[in-house]
Amino acid sequence: MEVQKRRYNIRSLIKFLQGVVFAIFIFAIIFIIYLMSIYHTRLTPFVNYAIVFDAGSSHTEMFVYYWPADKSNGLGTTSTVNELFVCQLNTIRYKDPIKGETTKLKAISDFEKNLDKLEDYFRPCLTEAIERIPANRYKFSPIFLGATAGMRLLNMRNVKAGRQILETIRDIFSRSPFQFVVARQVRILSGIEEAIDGWITTNVLLEKITHRHAKKKIQPKNELDADMIGVLDLGGASTQVTFTYNKTINNEPVPDKFSANISLFGNTYNPYAHSYLCWGKNEGLKRHRARLLTAAINTNPNIFSNSASPSIDDPCFVPGFNQTLPLTQIFSSPCTVNEKQKFINYINKAPLTFVGTGNYSQCRQLLINLFDTKRNDKKFNCSYKQEYCTFDHAFQPYIPSNIRFIGLSGYYYVFNSLAFGMSKTKNISLERYDFKDFPQEEFAQRLNNVCETEYSILYEQEQMNSSTEVYKRNLCFDATYIWLLLTYGIGFKGDDLKRLSVAQNLPSGKVGWTLGYMINQTNYIPAEYRERIITKKSFVGWLISSLIIATIALIFLLFTSYLFCRRKQLIKTTTINNKDELPQINEQEAT
Repeated sequence: MEVQKRRYNIRSLIKFLQGVVFAIFIFAIIFIIYLMSIYHTRLTPFVNYAIVFDAGSSHTEMFVYYWPADKSNGLGTTSTVNELFVCQLNTIRYKDPIKGETTKLKAISDFEKNLDKLEDYFRPCLTEAIERIPANRYKFSPIFLGATAGMRLLNMRNVKAGRQILETIRDIFSRSPFQFVVARQVRILSGIEEAIDGWITTNVLLEKITHRHAKKKIQPKNELDADMIGVLDLGGASTQVTFTYNKTINNEPVPDKFSANISLFGNTYNPYAHSYLCWGKNEGLKRHRARLLTAAINTNPNIFSNSASPSIDDPCFVPGFNQTLPLTQIFSSPCTVNEKQKFINYINKAPLTFVGTGNYSQCRQLLINLFDTKRNDKKFNCSYKQEYCTFDHAFQPYIPSNIRFIGLSGYYYVFNSLAFGMSKTKNISLERYDFKDFPQEEFAQRLNNVCETEYSILYEQEQMNSSTEVYKRNLCFDATYIWLLLTYGIGFKGDDLKRLSVAQNLPSGKVGWTLGYMINQTNYIPAEYRERIITKKSFVGWLISSLIIATIALIFLLFTSYLFCRRKQLIKTTTINNKDELPQINEQEAT
């Protein structure tokens, strides 16, 4: 009886241990699954931010971009960059305490004699960046400034002044909370850099150039053709032309200095690119006026002697609009240096008044002559075949017939003003205009109208106000200039114009060179990965321990289960044998 009780207690203990070990086994399996899950879970990557200032010849804008800090989950060195917000720097008005004159400081090149005002110029937008970028990302957020043609011209005229402006800006940025580590973060971009970065921006925004892992498509189907978009950019001091082309023309290679080699998102691109310095809209106006003055002096050498307030007729400005300027405003630019030598004795004479006479035909011819300056000057020889030699003696392939073009900056702003007075097809966005929607005859009528309408009438017609007058009053010159730049200078003919659009914004961001610049910069910004929830060493240690425990538990369960099964089988066999022997004993007793 006591033996049976002891056996019963042993069996109960083993069953209890089996239950405990089974629970341990299940826990170990669950823990292993949990370990695998957390080890392979990728935390949401940090977000990197960067600030890029576009310091143009007429204004400065700040762009703030962001992208995943792990470079698109570590799948590429170039990251997909997005625009967070844009901030335009306000004009600083400075009144000279001695002369009493008020100066407008709009671009960084204007601060040549007012370096101490640069901090006030940058402060509002830097403050907004500080407010909108998370504080824990400041030290990971680089700050850049790219100066374009305005500073290129200042550097040609006064290298020391250009250097001082850049050094002052570097000092301002170094005292900000953002990442500023090398002087190169503030520099003057070359014309080809500006052209290429603008081309990258436009084709990225239109999803012509995409990260190989990108899935998002926000462009309409008609935008998603295979060809890259050509880009035309018109600033105040320069204009850029960039487009893809055949690598050889008539079996002759395109000169290297007009071709770029770009690697983005695993692909290589080789667009044609060129920047025409001194052919921006504002510099073009200075050159036009310098030529008017040359013609006036040739006609009347005593123009400054015979009058205390000399004047010159300008057919590129509407009747009733006059503008008086000091000659220094025209001849302070390197773009008018050739004419300046002829007027060195007149520079400090009385200001000159340009009297608008509003004659479109005369204006057009004067600007054609301006574009032909080098062509008509025997001192200049073009190094390239005549059919590929542009108005400025640069090389340019023919405009390809299979790609579309987008005009940026000045092209958009001028055409936006022109379109105000033209019939428009339905559903045209004011952010973008397609030339195919506007008949060329209507262009000609509109150009004639903005040139020959009396200024007082034009003021009402164009709904000018104090903020828009400074731009719209120049519409005759601006519109005629860009039209001739496109058709006479760059070479858009007939149906070529139907493939041209002008745009300020696209659905995915603002066009310009800054996004392309920032995408390139992500190549050099190291990826930043978040640490896993559990380190590899800890994961391996816990995994091995859990597997050992689970294995021991499983062996124990299998072994004890085997013993129980074997014991039950023995008991069953013994019982059967006992039953078989019992009748034999009874039969013997009965006899």
